[in-house]
Amino acid sequence: MQQLHPYGSGFKRFLAFVIDSLLLGAIGAGVDLAFGASARLAVESLGQQTGFPAFIKLGFHLFYWPLFESSAWQATPGKRLCRLYVTDLAENRLTFARAFVRNIAKLISLLPLGFGFLMVAVTVRNQCLHDKIAGTLVMKRQNTLQ
Repeated sequence: MQQLHPYGSGFKRFLAFVIDSLLLGAIGAGVDLAFGASARLAVESLGQQTGFPAFIKLGFHLFYWPLFESSAWQATPGKRLCRLYVTDLAENRLTFARAFVRNIAKLISLLPLGFGFLMVAVTVRNQCLHDKIAGTLVMKRQNTLQ
């Protein structure tokens, strides 16, 4: 049975982002502990981190979303918990390149004042600006876990 509105809501997408951010924060703290780097949460200390631990965390941040969204899950752990997944416009699985472009385009969605993210509330298919740029959709998962 086809859903009337199969697209992921802004609320569920935001909740998935929070879950993924917490997971990435825990990974970052683990990297800091493993390499003896400062694990302080002050913005000033985060901006001043350099060296190998910072490089590893940058890698996690750059590749976390594209690797998961182009995987068989088609979703990050946060999206999966929120029963969402990401597709191209034909509802096919994303290539890594398309998933990477989608996530780099999130920087554009931040400007100005996060307007690109707020587009989710006014577009027919609940697309943010970065979804439009990359030609992607965030869909609701059907009742059975796939």
